[in-house]
Amino acid sequence: MKPQALAAITISVFLCWLGSTVFIASHQVVAAQLGISNLEVTLALASYSVALIMVAIAGGRLCDIIGRKRMFIISGLVFSVTALCGVLIENFWTLLLVRVLMGLCAGLILTSTGGVLVTTMSGNIRHDGWLLWRGAGMSGMVLGPVFGPVITSDFDWHTPFLANALLMLLAVALGALGMKESRDEDSTFSFGLLAPTVLLGFGLLSPYLVLLLFKEQIESWPLVGAVVVGGIACFIGYFVLNRKYSNKLFDTNIVTHNRRMWLTDIFGGIHVGALFVVIAAFTVILDADTKFTSTWIGIGMLPLVLPLITLHLLAHRFREKYGLTRQKETIIGCVLLTLSMIWWFAVAVRNPNYWTILPALILVGAGFGLIRLYGHMGVIKVTGQRWSSTLFGTRTFSNHIGATIGAVVIGYVLVAASIGTETLDPAAAKQAGLIASFSMLVVIASSIVFAGLKAELLGLEDPHWHAPRSAGTGESSEVRVL
Repeated sequence: MKPQALAAITISVFLCWLGSTVFIASHQVVAAQLGISNLEVTLALASYSVALIMVAIAGGRLCDIIGRKRMFIISGLVFSVTALCGVLIENFWTLLLVRVLMGLCAGLILTSTGGVLVTTMSGNIRHDGWLLWRGAGMSGMVLGPVFGPVITSDFDWHTPFLANALLMLLAVALGALGMKESRDEDSTFSFGLLAPTVLLGFGLLSPYLVLLLFKEQIESWPLVGAVVVGGIACFIGYFVLNRKYSNKLFDTNIVTHNRRMWLTDIFGGIHVGALFVVIAAFTVILDADTKFTSTWIGIGMLPLVLPLITLHLLAHRFREKYGLTRQKETIIGCVLLTLSMIWWFAVAVRNPNYWTILPALILVGAGFGLIRLYGHMGVIKVTGQRWSSTLFGTRTFSNHIGATIGAVVIGYVLVAASIGTETLDPAAAKQAGLIASFSMLVVIASSIVFAGLKAELLGLEDPHWHAPRSAGTGESSEVRVL
């Protein structure tokens, strides 16, 4: 496997996650420049995640069938062209169209890159690819809210679209040179697959739309009811069509027999949602208590971001070197989160300035970086490589649902402000500190619960997967690499 493939995965996954979060604190700026309402901007920007969530799981299955490298190149090229058109956005409809197309492509890129690394890499290279896939995604998620306000206040807000176009084009070129093709040889593509794919996507999308309505505080119960009924109808339509066609979208049930998939994805969603809230909370705290500009808020958040990403990438090395387990690392992470809350309430909240807040930032970043209870490779091991992009689709889906729940919490309990443009009332910092602490308590409690489930259902440790599965397991895990 050429290093260009790892570089392509890292760049593309980072850009896909960055697109979900980079405009989170910039709605007012975009609304003012386009001359539209904040609600219209929110809906247009949120359409990126709407489209991504819709395509993630079923789109991952299509990547497995059509070819992971092929889908990566196609979706990456469309992503680049669409992002380049983003510099021409002048109204609500062009913003909506660009964001929808980029979101659809991002969902396919995230799932296809996961399939490529699982089916065409082995040993330490595969493990490094998995770390880069997760690390790049986490970097994009946490750096978006941190540096998004800097971009939209100090530069033209169209700048991220141009950067996305150029960098994704580079990732596509590297992928074309370094990636190997692989697909699920037991299934074939037909256009009949598209109907159940769309129905499944809309069915999975309905909970997100309900959350989005709550986030925007649109108290229209008939609309919420219509979304719920429509989602149920789409699920029923998917099951009917999938059973009717001889060439099925999902010809094996990978859900009910694989409890590990649900456990990893639910825990990942909780982890991402809480982290999303904590990052937003600390940007509010810095804005209220330090009187920083948006640029300095971005720089000031680096003590949280850097240990988060660094420890996330090094967690496996620590297990190998010091004989740790995922449970022990998660316990250490929870202890660090607890210490950050103690420091905040004992010291920082009484004398708020950057230097008293700094230890809490470091402890929070290190704590979230070490919480690593589950590894998704265990899911691939149980289910088989032929479903690899599909399973990365479930992880993509759960992560973005977690981010959505985090955004709902932010929308309801944190003050709505354009970070760095005006100083917030100090009371906002205390409110944000309480919300961040509650989110960390949720992570700690869920870690305890899921650790117990892991011990009961799955064994205490997930061994590193170096060798491919043997042919005698009864799973169709071997794929032909072209």
